[in-house]
Amino acid sequence: MKVLQQLSSRLSVLAALVLIGGVLLAACGAGGGGGGQTPGTTGNATKPTTANTPSGGTTAVTTKPTQAPQTTAAAQTPSAGQTPSATTTASPSAGPTGTVGLGTTVEGTNLAPALMGGGASQPNADPNATLTLNLGNEVTTVDPQVESFVNEIAISSKIFAPLLAINQRNQVAANVATKMQVSKDGKTYTFTLRDTKYTKTGRTVTASDYAYAIQRACSPVVNGNYSSILFDIVGCQAWRTADPSKTPKSKMQQMQTTVQNSIKALDPHTLQIKLIEPAGYFPYVMATWVTYPTPKESVQKGGANWWKNVDLYYGNGPFKLVSHTNKQQWVFERNDDYFRGKPGLAKIVYKEITSSQTEFLAYKQGQFDIAGLDSTLLPQVLRDPTLKSQLHRQIGANTFYMGFDNKDKPFNNQKVRLAFAYALDRERYIKQISNGAGKPAGSFLYPGIAGYQTKFQQKYDPAKAKQLLAQAGYPNGRGFPTLELNYDNTDQSAKQRAIFWSQNLKSVLNVNITPTPMDPAQLQTYLSQRSPKLKIYLLGWIQDYPHPQDWLSLVFGNNSSLAPYGWNDPHFNQLVNKADKLPIQQAAPIYQQADAYLAQQAPVAFYVHSEILELIKPYVKGYVRYPTDPMDMTWQPEKIYETKH
Repeated sequence: MKVLQQLSSRLSVLAALVLIGGVLLAACGAGGGGGGQTPGTTGNATKPTTANTPSGGTTAVTTKPTQAPQTTAAAQTPSAGQTPSATTTASPSAGPTGTVGLGTTVEGTNLAPALMGGGASQPNADPNATLTLNLGNEVTTVDPQVESFVNEIAISSKIFAPLLAINQRNQVAANVATKMQVSKDGKTYTFTLRDTKYTKTGRTVTASDYAYAIQRACSPVVNGNYSSILFDIVGCQAWRTADPSKTPKSKMQQMQTTVQNSIKALDPHTLQIKLIEPAGYFPYVMATWVTYPTPKESVQKGGANWWKNVDLYYGNGPFKLVSHTNKQQWVFERNDDYFRGKPGLAKIVYKEITSSQTEFLAYKQGQFDIAGLDSTLLPQVLRDPTLKSQLHRQIGANTFYMGFDNKDKPFNNQKVRLAFAYALDRERYIKQISNGAGKPAGSFLYPGIAGYQTKFQQKYDPAKAKQLLAQAGYPNGRGFPTLELNYDNTDQSAKQRAIFWSQNLKSVLNVNITPTPMDPAQLQTYLSQRSPKLKIYLLGWIQDYPHPQDWLSLVFGNNSSLAPYGWNDPHFNQLVNKADKLPIQQAAPIYQQADAYLAQQAPVAFYVHSEILELIKPYVKGYVRYPTDPMDMTWQPEKIYETKH
């Protein structure tokens, strides 16, 4: 997801990330399919060419047909602040360096155990507890097949259960689908579904409901913002990108029929999906919100805006929506019959506050039980013993970088690009600009995701930077052209970042990089068009699902529209194309090679992985920590409970 550095529409818990980093990308826009934002771990983001802050979600990726190593694992995940018992632990299997739990699976499947167990079963859980937190801005939509902003997914993820899930080891886990079979050629997925029920009608959710929902995401009429992640499905891209006003009805019907034949229910408990080519990350895609089983009868009654009617907006998830007051709040009550276990919270209330300072004050006054923390407020929290004890920090699934025009001088020279990469003082940036929040980034993938490597990391080395620049023909910066570093002229933080890096590069390389304000719409246009007018710029990426394909392949592979102008490296493409077709166990070492090669070639200079800063009241228990989220509210919100206070 590509996003400029504004906080205009963000989930409060994630706000700190954007302030630490810079403009953001996200996988949502790669490959087409609408122009919305993607979910993630910090704020909101739009399509590859957006000016908002990215949403950070943790959703979707693929695995190939071959069987994963079989080890046993418990069905219930351990929660933060709760001592795991023998029935709540699962040890990740050994994998390539830097990977997380690549091999823990259920016998006879490629899936990790379902995430069973609700917080209501905890002996000290308050049965009447209400969790109050901040959503940020009002949503544009919460239609699962249309939405893309993080605050939108925050709503729908409480209502619906995806086909598959992601556990706290970034593994694909059984969910509504209890079994997944893959054909020998890797192109046909067959899912066996358990019985679940829609909360407000009691109707059993069947394979036909999931087929209908995924088909909707491929429809040009529905016009979903995240359709592109389904383009591996036979016929999906052709139908989604067709223009109904210019395409004969017979042709449109033919394309729709192709998709319906590619995504179909074989019986009430069996869903089959056919792909164009093997895609090792596809199971991760089946864990995203695009698979949420939108009730067909709700769409038929309510039309395109069916989701605006509280009575029609229901699913098979852990909670049910009981009220929504526009631009004020959303109120949920638990689904006592949720298939994974009775949720620990009786209610969840999302308030809508756009100011980080106001949210912080509300938390201190006891109005919020959890709150995202802006990094500018971090020093204040660290000085307060009570607040400090409630602070949770975790590196997010994001990477910020300085991008270059790889086609034209001076950055068509790898030595120049590497010189800039070695010149960036990442530690000082984190200390001065983000108040100590964040981790230096030396490669694109973040620690904890499969494919992360330490063989080659870009790092701060002024002597080497000067040496490389001299070897490139610019000794002590002589002859190096003056370049503009454009930034969003409405964002003071963006200005501070641009000034910091220009001064840093001047002091190390003696080059003149001029911080230059630009209208955010114009900057967004330049970024989306990969314009050669941008010789140097700041950008970032937040994942949609925890798989390296969502990073390396989508952003830098095969002349991606998200890649820097002029970057289209055959060797890199060969590596990621090979890895994308493989199960993650086999693909991880190849992704490691690609990640190291990318850092060495330096089409961009990586500088920071931003940090999630979150305040959590001590009576909030049971929440599950993920590799990039200190308190999961997407995959396992039913685990959360409160003790009486």
